Amino acid sequence: MKFETKNRDEFLASMLHYLEALAADKNYAEMVKYYETHRNQLDSVGIAAGAIHHAVSKAYASLTQLQNALRTARLAQNAYASDGDSEQVADLFITIGSILRDMSEYKEAEKAYRDAESIYRRNDSLEGQSRSLNILAGLFFNQTDYKNALSVLLDALEIAKRLDNKKKLSFMMGNIGRIYTFTGDFTEAKKYLKRNIEISNELNDTLETARANLSCGYIYLQEADYAKAEKYFTDAYPLIVESGSARDEVYYLTYLGELYFKSSRLVEAKETLEKAISMANTIAPDSPLAARPMRHLAELELGNKNYNAARRLASTAWVVFEKTSDKVELGALIKIKAILAEQNGNNTESKQLYSQSIEMLSESSVRFEKADALIAAGQSKLFSTKQRLTYLFRAEEFYQDAKMTSHLLRVEKLISEVEPQKIDHNNVKPTPAGICPVDVDYITTSAEIQKFKSQLPLLSYTELPVLLTGETGVGKDHLAKYYKYIIRPNGPFISINCASLPETLLESELFGYVKGAFTGADSSKEGHFVAANNGVLFLDEIGDMPLSLQTKLLGVLEDRRVVPLGSTKQIDLNFKLVAATNANLEEMVDQGKFRRDLYYRLSGMCFHIKPLRERKSDIPPQLERFMQQHELLKEGESLPPEFVRQFIEYDWPGNTRELYNKVKRLKVMTMMVAEGDLVELSRTIFPTSNSIKDKSLSERVDEFEQKIIIEAMLASRGNKSEAARMLGIHEATMRTKLKRYNISFENYRFN
Repeated sequence: MKFETKNRDEFLASMLHYLEALAADKNYAEMVKYYETHRNQLDSVGIAAGAIHHAVSKAYASLTQLQNALRTARLAQNAYASDGDSEQVADLFITIGSILRDMSEYKEAEKAYRDAESIYRRNDSLEGQSRSLNILAGLFFNQTDYKNALSVLLDALEIAKRLDNKKKLSFMMGNIGRIYTFTGDFTEAKKYLKRNIEISNELNDTLETARANLSCGYIYLQEADYAKAEKYFTDAYPLIVESGSARDEVYYLTYLGELYFKSSRLVEAKETLEKAISMANTIAPDSPLAARPMRHLAELELGNKNYNAARRLASTAWVVFEKTSDKVELGALIKIKAILAEQNGNNTESKQLYSQSIEMLSESSVRFEKADALIAAGQSKLFSTKQRLTYLFRAEEFYQDAKMTSHLLRVEKLISEVEPQKIDHNNVKPTPAGICPVDVDYITTSAEIQKFKSQLPLLSYTELPVLLTGETGVGKDHLAKYYKYIIRPNGPFISINCASLPETLLESELFGYVKGAFTGADSSKEGHFVAANNGVLFLDEIGDMPLSLQTKLLGVLEDRRVVPLGSTKQIDLNFKLVAATNANLEEMVDQGKFRRDLYYRLSGMCFHIKPLRERKSDIPPQLERFMQQHELLKEGESLPPEFVRQFIEYDWPGNTRELYNKVKRLKVMTMMVAEGDLVELSRTIFPTSNSIKDKSLSERVDEFEQKIIIEAMLASRGNKSEAARMLGIHEATMRTKLKRYNISFENYRFN
C-alpha cells in the first residue's frame, strides 16, 4: 500500500488508520508484516508513533509472539514519554501487564497493572480504574491468591457503585461471590451471588443470570445440599441454551455430573460427564474445559473400582493441567494417583502422593478440595492411627468453620471409626442372658434409655424389628450392638449404611448373587441377609433406601426368605432386624418418599434417643469411659471438675460421637505436647466461640499460634527447620516458640 501524504503527521495517521482496520478484521499477521516494512520511518517519540507501536504490540501478543510484543510495547512506552501520565499511557501499561502475565512474569505484570490504575486515578478516570483493578484481580485469581484478588475486587466494587454501572456491578458481585466460594466462606459467597442474580435479572442479562445460578448451585453442591444445587442448575440451563453459550453448557454439565456423582446417581453422573467431555472437545480440545469433567469422571471410576479407566482419565487430565499449573486440579489428581498407588500396593509412593496432594492444595487456598484430600489420607491405613486422626481433625476444623454440617457429620463418623474399640462383634464369649460385656454396654443415666434397655431381652422371643431414631451421632449403632449382645451374643452382627451405596450395589450387598448374575459377577457372593442369620442385621440410615428396594425389603421381612440375584433358590432367614434413621419417617411416608407398609412393619418396637445436649448427665460417665479406653484415665481415678465442666458446658451438635472424637483428639495432643495440664489441653479442642468471652486477645493469639505450630510440625514430620520455612519464620524463632509452648514431638511416630 502506498501513501501520498502532504506531511509526516498525515502519513502516521494513515498508517495508524490502516493498522486499526487490520486489527478490526483480526488480521494480525498482516499488521506485523506492514509494521516491520515501515518501522524505520517511525519517529522515536510522539503520540502517533506511540499509538502505532502499541497497536502492533497487541498484534504480536495475539500471535503469541510475546518477546516481540514486549519489545514493541517498550518502544511505545518510550514514544509516549513526552505525553506524561495520559490515559493512553495507562492503556499501554494494561497491555504491558497482560504480555508479562502471559510470560508468567507475575510480579512485573502486577506492577504494570498498578501503574495503570495509578495513572487512571490521577486522571479521574473511574472506568479506567475499574478496568485495571478487575484485570489485576484476575491476575491474582489465576495464581490462586484469593486474598489479594478479593481485596482488589472489593476496591473495584466501590468504584462500580460510584459509576452506577449496574452491569459492571453485577459482574463484580459474581466474581467476588466465586472467590468467597473458593476460600470456603459460603455465607458471603451466597450473599454476593444472590445479589448478582437479582441485578442480572433486572438487566435481562440472560448469560450473567445463568452463570450466577451455576455458581450459587455449586456452593450448595459443596455443602451437600443436593436438592438446592439441582434447582439452581435447572434454573440456569434454559438461560444457557437461550444465550447459545456452548462453553457455559459444558460448565453446567460438569457441575451436574459432579452433583450426580456425589449423590450416588452414578449412571446419570457417568453419562453427564461423558457428554461434557465430548462437547468440550469440540470447542477446545485438550483444554481445562474438557479436563475438569475428566477429573470428576476419574473420581467416579475410582469409586466403581474401575482402576484402569480412572488411571487413564487422570493421566489425560494431568497433561492439560500441568501446562496451566492449576494447583487445585493438580492437587485433586495427585490424590487420585495416591489412591490408585495404594490399590496397586505401592505403599511408599502412595504415602508420598497423599502428602504432595495436601501440600499442593494448601498452596491453592481452595479449602474444600484440601479437606477432600485430608479425608482420603485419613481413610488410608498406610498411615499410623495418630497421623490418620490428625488428617481427619484438620478436615473437621474446616467443616466446622464453614458450617458444612453434612460433611462435618461424615468426618466425625470417620474419626470415630479410626482405631475403634478392640471388640470382635462376631466372636464374643458367651454371657449370661441379659448381661452385656462392659466394653459395649450403653452407658447412660437416662431413665428412658435404661427402661428401653430393660425391655430388650423380651424381644428374643419375637420377630419384631427394632427402629431407632435420633440425631446423627447419638449412638444408634452402639445401642444396636448392645441389643445384639443381649439377645444373640454368639451370633453375627452385620451392619450396612443404606445411604453410602448406590441402589444397584446396595441390592447386591443385601441379597447376594450367584456367579454370572450380571457383568462383573465372576463368583458368587453371600448377601447381608444370609450373613446375618442367627444374629442381628443393622440397617443404618434406612430412610435413604430407594423405594424399589423398600418393596423388596418388605417382601423379605414378610416371607423370612431371600433369593440371591441370578438365582431361583430361596434361602430361609433367621435374623433380628434393627433399623435406624435420623430422618422423620412419618413425614417421608406422607410425602411418598417411604413406604407406609414398610414403616408400620419396622416400627413394631420404636425408640427415640434424645440428643446429648438434652441428657447432659450422661456426659461424665461417658467421658470417663472414653478416657479410660484411650489410657488418659486410670481405673479408680477421678476427672478434674474444671475439665468435666468444659465438656458439660459445650452444646454437642455431634452428640456422643463428637464426645468420643474430642477424647481422641485429646489423646493425639498428649502425644505431641511434652507436658500439659489436662484442663488446659482440653480448652484447645473446643471451638473458640465456646469460651471466647473468658479470654484476652493475647491468650487467643497464643492459642492460635500453638495450633498452627503443631500443624506445621506435623506437615514437616517433626523437622523444625522445614516447619519454620512453612511459617515464614527463622528456625531460632521456631525453637523458642516450641520451648515457650512446651511442644515436643519426641514421642510422636511419623509413618
